[in-house]
Amino acid sequence: MADTGDEGVVEQAVADAARRLYAVPLADFVASRKALATEVKAAAGPAASKAVLALRKPTLPAWAMNLVPRGDSSALADLVGLGARMRAAQSRLDTATLTSVRGERDAALTAYVEAVAGAADGEGASLSAAAREEVRASAIAALADESASDALASGQLTRALSYSGFGEVDLSGAVGVTSSGSVVSVLPGGAILSGTSTEEAGEADDEEADDGDELTEEELARAVAEAKEAKARARAREKEQRRAATELAEAQAEMSAAQASLDEAEKAARAARRAVVDAQSRLDAARATVAAVDAEDG
Repeated sequence: MADTGDEGVVEQAVADAARRLYAVPLADFVASRKALATEVKAAAGPAASKAVLALRKPTLPAWAMNLVPRGDSSALADLVGLGARMRAAQSRLDTATLTSVRGERDAALTAYVEAVAGAADGEGASLSAAAREEVRASAIAALADESASDALASGQLTRALSYSGFGEVDLSGAVGVTSSGSVVSVLPGGAILSGTSTEEAGEADDEEADDGDELTEEELARAVAEAKEAKARARAREKEQRRAATELAEAQAEMSAAQASLDEAEKAARAARRAVVDAQSRLDAARATVAAVDAEDG
């Protein structure tokens, strides 16, 4: 049995094992991990074996997402490329570009979710609506954060990702990592699936947008003001929606009360009609009796 203290050898052995492990069917993960740990122990020592055993089993959505970089990754490539462009635009407060790609963003998210669901179907698994939402949340996180994009492209996610709307995406426990904290395996192409690295894509986008010219102070101030105005409008719309929802709920409650009153009134009217019919019947009977008595007296 090998007993190497070479950290590079250990990490390479773990990376190779992880590349194989995260490609196996989900049901075979635990058994495959154990077998690979034994194999790695003989080749690179107990430290490597222990690291392989520590690799987490992915959730179903994560496993399904790991299939995409290993198959038809065009949807992932589009998502990665779009994310690089959006982050570059965000860094220079280019609200016009961010607004113009909304349709492309929605299409890219939908295409990626369908690609993941299709890959899962191809392996005999089916993603629930909740699982699809986790996939979509992971794609949104990849658009917002470069590290999340790399994790999505690595093919070794262990759980879905999420983005809170600010800051970096929390990747703790979300992707297989080495003892040094680096991703243990990056598939060929990885974060460069589109043929352009994230940094290069950002630079290319900068050149297309302003031919290398930086924003003037006036343009920057205008962009910030526009962003604030957009945020204020969004808040106003949200407030208006809440008010409308409250008014709708009140109107529905009033309608329900009115309907209940109407039902009671109709019930009372039916009872009154029955009482009238009964009274008429009694009156007719009384008249018949009187007529009979008059006939006998006559």
